[in-house]
Amino acid sequence: MKKYYKLIVFILTLGIIFGTYKLFQKNNSKIIYIPLGDSIAEGMNAYSAVDYGYTDYISDYLKKNDRLSFYTKAFTKSGYKTKDVRNDIESNKVIKIDGKKTYLKEILRESDLVTLTIGANDFLGTLNVDNIETKLLDIENTKREADKIALDIKDLLLLIKQYAKRQIIVTGYYNPFPRVTEYKEEIDEVIKYFDYLIEDICDELDVEYVDIFNLFDNNQKALPNPFNIHPNKYGYEIIAKEIIKYIE
Repeated sequence: MKKYYKLIVFILTLGIIFGTYKLFQKNNSKIIYIPLGDSIAEGMNAYSAVDYGYTDYISDYLKKNDRLSFYTKAFTKSGYKTKDVRNDIESNKVIKIDGKKTYLKEILRESDLVTLTIGANDFLGTLNVDNIETKLLDIENTKREADKIALDIKDLLLLIKQYAKRQIIVTGYYNPFPRVTEYKEEIDEVIKYFDYLIEDICDELDVEYVDIFNLFDNNQKALPNPFNIHPNKYGYEIIAKEIIKYIE
């Protein structure tokens, strides 16, 4: 009986050691990080210059914890719509890093982490200071436009998942017009509706979704320029901190 007891203890000890080792491996594995998307993914600042964005802060976090293997935001671009990211993948866009070619399909296959911020130029591009009253007076029609864009984003995510087999994180959006107080309630409603659609798609496709709406709600510190919808470094840093909570 004593012999069997020792054997059981030995097996349990091995299990604990092996489990701890696997957990250590998971928490210390090197990550290939590829961001995709528009100006928010690229890091366009509040004064229309590409600067330090949320993807750079995530890269810094991974590097600081000795978990970064490779990172580039060269596949992001200001003005990108959903169709542009799709075209980049389908055409297997190539960039050069230190004189070496990197193909999008191949690097997505190798990736451990992909972040995606897309849809603002599709959806918010139809909502601007010139037509905002018209759009918000017909919220139901504006929501129908959001429904169509959400389906395009779903198709894009399905395409990304053909190549990226590990972690994919998608961000929602925030109210980019915090100083338009007259229509704040209506703007909040349509943005939240759009975010809800994207979150629902992410749940369906087993993709992580990060809600950033409340981070920017009435937060003029993060959106300092009343004539520009982009965050400053502080705004991008708080987005990064929210995403980091989801990184495996």
